[in-house]
Amino acid sequence: MFLNLSLGEFLGAFGAIAAICVALYLLDRNKRKQVVSTLRFWVTPGLPSPVTRRRKIQQPISLLLQLLGMLLLLLAIAELHWGGVMRARRDHVLILDTSAWMRAGVAGRPNATLMDLARANAISWLRAVPASDRILLVRADALATPATAWETDHVKVARAILETKAGATTINLGQSIQFARQLQRQTGSEGGEIAYDGPGRIGAAEVEAGVSANVPILRYLQVADPAENVGLRSVGARRSSSTRDAWDLLVRLRNYGKTARTVSVTLNLGHAPMGMHPVTLPPGGEEQTTFEVHTKAAGLAEVRLYPADAFGADNYAALELPAQRSLHVVVYSDSPDQWKPALGADPRIAPEFRATREFTPANDGLVILDRFHPAQAPAGNTLWIDPPEKSPIPVRDHILEPSGLRWAADQPLSTGLREHDLQIPSTAILETGANDIRVAEVDKGPVVAARVSPDNKTKTIVMGFSPFSGSLKYQLAAPLLLANELRWFAPDVFRDIDVSAQNAGTVSDAFNASPGATEPGNGVQVITDAGTNLPFNIRNGKIQFFSGSQSRVSVISANTERVYSLTLPEMWDDKWNPPAGVRRGIPAWNDALRRNTDLWPWLALLGAAILIAEYLIYGRDVSALLRVMRAHMDRSAESVTGGRAA
Repeated sequence: MFLNLSLGEFLGAFGAIAAICVALYLLDRNKRKQVVSTLRFWVTPGLPSPVTRRRKIQQPISLLLQLLGMLLLLLAIAELHWGGVMRARRDHVLILDTSAWMRAGVAGRPNATLMDLARANAISWLRAVPASDRILLVRADALATPATAWETDHVKVARAILETKAGATTINLGQSIQFARQLQRQTGSEGGEIAYDGPGRIGAAEVEAGVSANVPILRYLQVADPAENVGLRSVGARRSSSTRDAWDLLVRLRNYGKTARTVSVTLNLGHAPMGMHPVTLPPGGEEQTTFEVHTKAAGLAEVRLYPADAFGADNYAALELPAQRSLHVVVYSDSPDQWKPALGADPRIAPEFRATREFTPANDGLVILDRFHPAQAPAGNTLWIDPPEKSPIPVRDHILEPSGLRWAADQPLSTGLREHDLQIPSTAILETGANDIRVAEVDKGPVVAARVSPDNKTKTIVMGFSPFSGSLKYQLAAPLLLANELRWFAPDVFRDIDVSAQNAGTVSDAFNASPGATEPGNGVQVITDAGTNLPFNIRNGKIQFFSGSQSRVSVISANTERVYSLTLPEMWDDKWNPPAGVRRGIPAWNDALRRNTDLWPWLALLGAAILIAEYLIYGRDVSALLRVMRAHMDRSAESVTGGRAA
């Protein structure tokens, strides 16, 4: 019943105050001098002594008023609460939605957003909470983050509400509610609310699993949001596999509204228009459209949607397209027709074919020497094919139709090569050193070997046979081996580059990785532009990582590089339907939250008013003044009456 004092403490304090007041009232309050005869103090002999009467309270109403006023003040100090424990101080949690959707505009209110409406709701709810209750503010998007401690100073909570801004991800509502309930359990408080303030837009994961709202008291402060919106879901760019110096762009859109919409998708590259496609989307449906961009240089590809709607954050996406690199390959061969189909099939290769007599040692990419040994070895990376004389890796012997072909395990140069019955017409047997890489071997020794210079700047491969000799040119192993060799020479050029713009939050994308790809030292990196390595997981053929803010993340492996421009907002998929029994809206005057309004301010005012009234009526100076005023009024009345009688 009392918050600051127990019942015993309250009764003891009031009893002491009442006793002092009664003792004071038993004394003669109006002491005055009076001249009397001294004979009054003589007692006649033989007569009994005069009996003096007990003292009595001369102003009982004054005493009662003072006791009543002090009782009310003491009740105010004790902070009287009706209803026992359930009316005691409670702990409330306010969940303020900070998802990306809160940046949407409000119809009829320029420059106003859903975040502004949510702040207004939160402040109104805060005013309805009794001043003695504690409040903790939680900002909720993909993660639930406490913004304040448990506060009885509601001004601090209001300040934190006004400083809250929308984020970049969608809300994980179920996780936020359970987190708030956990905070309440830690305090041991009962009867406190968990108030969710937002539009209730949830993601696909919560739509499938459902939002767990198993809490004793839940309030929904709903924010009205726009019903129609069309936005970009993702924009992806991949280097064209058929056209040199070109990118293929795929744009995915979604209609979040309930009516069909037709929008225009435009593409600019370096502020220059590259195309426009109209797209019609059914209600709640998705569509996609593609663009082809021809550029070798790096540039900024910008995708926009028209017309604009209430939520402009998903109407624009930008991709930073990297410069397209190519490998200049010079082939010195007297049979160039064997090499043209293989080297001309990949747009990332810029081949040049020369006769052996045109040899020069200059090398700005890769030099292939087909059964040819120049007088001066070329600089840079070199691929030697069946050298007739001495080579960087010495030739020990030549044999016909070798047997027992074996490929090196776990080597990039032998990736995908498992065929052991290749029909090789003839091959050179190489004399490898301790630091050389044996790529392929037969019973007589290695037939394909590689070497890296001590400074890691120059790479050399020696093949004891031509991949296009005899029946080898009809087998898959020959072009696959050549592709592995080219990728080994220039991994940056042949790395598959994908660039995409999509929403922040949890990213899950298809990813091919060898077993143990998540272990340290495997070459897989998930890194931001700031150089921060993000934790990731590879499971069921997908790589997963999380970024709670807008950023640019690169996923780099041996053969691929994917750049994720996480600039689009993470959007919702459906509307949350709160369960029955959930409180709704701002608490009214008769709401359960307001019924526990503190009584102590009113008790203090009433007690002070009673004491002031008692003083005005029964105070010494005031009483004398009242007597003078009453006598003056009586004389005035008599004079008026006498005048009328005359």
